Amino acid sequence: MAPETWHRVAMNPDRLLIEIAAEQGGAVRHDQVRSCGFTKGQIDQRVRDGRWRPLGRFGYRIIDMSGSMNLVRAAVATLPNAVASHDTAAEIHELAKVRRGEATVLVHSRTTHFFPGVVVHRCHDLRDDHIDEVAGLAVTAVPRTIVDLAPFLTRRHAAAVLESAVADQRVQVEAVERVVDQVARRGKPGIQKIRSILADRKPGPRNGSPLERRGADVLRFGGLPEPRFEYPLPWDPDRRFDAAFPPARLAIEWDSRRWHELPDAFARDRERDRQALLHGWRVVRFTWSDVTDHPAEVADTVQRLLAASTTAVGAHSAG
Repeated sequence: MAPETWHRVAMNPDRLLIEIAAEQGGAVRHDQVRSCGFTKGQIDQRVRDGRWRPLGRFGYRIIDMSGSMNLVRAAVATLPNAVASHDTAAEIHELAKVRRGEATVLVHSRTTHFFPGVVVHRCHDLRDDHIDEVAGLAVTAVPRTIVDLAPFLTRRHAAAVLESAVADQRVQVEAVERVVDQVARRGKPGIQKIRSILADRKPGPRNGSPLERRGADVLRFGGLPEPRFEYPLPWDPDRRFDAAFPPARLAIEWDSRRWHELPDAFARDRERDRQALLHGWRVVRFTWSDVTDHPAEVADTVQRLLAASTTAVGAHSAG
């Protein structure tokens, strides 16, 4: 502890402890109390006269602070390795379609599972990369939050939460899939449900690259009709477009920077674009930056090209 802090403790330990508690939902841990200089006798006296209320084995509530988020902060501050989770994590991450107001935390399965006013879930598979810090509070990251919520939601509700999070760019499907693979075990609640949702939500390229799958999401959430993925070129069936709208003779290519830094690949793609034009097809290309930073513009561009291509094809057929 810094010298100035020691001076503050010596002058007014109660005030210092209140400052700590104010940032932790009104609660403090035993080690924080002792580091502020309180003796066992002083602690017992404050409990007896009602100034402090014990919180299990780990701390005390010394300030009454209302609201579910303060309950969560108190639980995270006092329970060993606790993190905000489930409904609370969804609220912190601003996920749509999840109820608000229920204080919820996650702790290791070997620790206590009780805290007044808080729903405490236990697990043994919470990894460091499943945790974010938001405004100084440890909270399960969005992918882990979606997986944790699955057992408590209907399949339809869980699917809606995932779809909204993807559409709002709060999460990538690949990140949710990664968490599922990391925590899956026989009999774990919700795993089969979320796996089924992940499998069913993607009519696009199941074995495609992250860019191809993200591009498919952009088209879907942009309200566009479902394209044909990995569509064989009509004049060269051994080669394929990433996605295509055959009636409109419009093809989409998702340009991976890594792939197209290769000179031969770049040249082949440009030759294919020229061949497409000769066969009456238009090819539009989008990069990772396009689909992640400007998804609405991607969807609008494809929508306008579809409208123009469909009109042109119809006029040609009428003529």
